[in-house]
Amino acid sequence: MGYGLPDYGYLTAIPAILLAGLMLGAIGLVVSVYTPQIENFAGMMNFVVFPMFFLSSALYPLWKLREAGADIVYWLSVVNPFTHAVELIRFAAYGKLNLVSLGVVAGCALVAFLLAARGYDPQAGAIRRVKRD
Repeated sequence: MGYGLPDYGYLTAIPAILLAGLMLGAIGLVVSVYTPQIENFAGMMNFVVFPMFFLSSALYPLWKLREAGADIVYWLSVVNPFTHAVELIRFAAYGKLNLVSLGVVAGCALVAFLLAARGYDPQAGAIRRVKRD
């Protein structure tokens, strides 16, 4: 097809992939901490993960959305942290650094982790388990 990454692209993309994974894992922790029953977790993740994925630039580039006149979808994609994770990895694969995406991904990872740590109560979880049994 004629498309490919530079030889070093796989190496420069690894930190971006790790940071994006940390951000998505922290978002998953937030959802799991504030979900009262484990049975509801899968449903909650479907309402979080699928909209984030479909409103990101993973399937359709941002510039194409703007060019097509889909302004609402474009702005929803711009405020989506998953879009910035995709853009961070995309730029890193070509040896470039997208500072806006780096800031958004690192900031969202930190905020989501802090929210998850704030909501985590190991004793309440143990008490709930004892009461059910």
